[in-house]
Amino acid sequence: MGKDYSLRKYVIGGIAIGVAFIFLLRLWGLQVMSNEYKMNADSNAFLNKTQYPSRGAMYDRSGKLLVFNQPSYDITVVLREIEDLDTLDFCRTLNITPTYFLKRMEDIKDKRLNPGYSKYTNQTFMTQLSAEECGVFQEKLFKFPGFYIQRRTIRQYVYNSAAHALGDIGEVSMKEIKEDDYYVRGDYIGKQGIEKSYEKYLRGEKGTEVLLRDAHGRIQGHYKDGSLDKKPVPGKNLTLGIDIELQQLAEKLMVNKLGTIVAIEPETGEILCMVSAPYYDPSIMVGRQRGKNHSNLEEDPLKPLFNRAIMGTYPPGST
Repeated sequence: MGKDYSLRKYVIGGIAIGVAFIFLLRLWGLQVMSNEYKMNADSNAFLNKTQYPSRGAMYDRSGKLLVFNQPSYDITVVLREIEDLDTLDFCRTLNITPTYFLKRMEDIKDKRLNPGYSKYTNQTFMTQLSAEECGVFQEKLFKFPGFYIQRRTIRQYVYNSAAHALGDIGEVSMKEIKEDDYYVRGDYIGKQGIEKSYEKYLRGEKGTEVLLRDAHGRIQGHYKDGSLDKKPVPGKNLTLGIDIELQQLAEKLMVNKLGTIVAIEPETGEILCMVSAPYYDPSIMVGRQRGKNHSNLEEDPLKPLFNRAIMGTYPPGST
């Protein structure tokens, strides 16, 4: 009987140790190995909100402002937080079609198009809303859990000149995202001209706000009073060699003509003006109509996007 008791004691002890080991293994797996569990827990408590820097302004050689920023707004979404969304009301509020809504959601979830996708993090749904459009959406935002407003900026041009020289910005491509991990889907990047050549000087550095949420997902304020927040660093301003008055005069001389005018300061080599005709108003390359306007320029038989000043070849001394 003593042997049976001793055997039962070891068996019960072994079972208890086994149960405890399984419990600890499971707990370790949840807390350490399961990244999805950790992301789920973190996403319930925190929202990491990107703060975008102001892009650097541009001035001509005499200090005249050429390019600056004006407020714009993006709509972002955390897919896991969407609850009982009235899609028709949402689409009416943003003046979009249900077809557009479904297509955007599919694109967001497609990791080929959006390699940084996670249902727990902010994803860009719609870009470059005006203050008026944002105001309409803001009034109904409480009805659309999971959607947020992100303040951004877009370019504004003081003069309708120097489009080829100044260039423009547009939404970052997949190729550009792969080449530089600074960018994520929905970011903007210099596409042409000085905007492209001086992208790293103009773009600045992003910041981050760590916001605390309650059990219902409502923002309660900054985590640890903002001690973990990182402020954005504005982009650097540029002073160009261009003389905007000379640029405008040269463009007037090229109205209804095909060709180029380039004026250079002999002592320094600075470009005082650079005209490629036909030219276009740089402001048409801003906003949600940029893609359509760019396509129209591409299809124009006179090729206004072709920068004849730097891309064309001409015999020496030709006029």
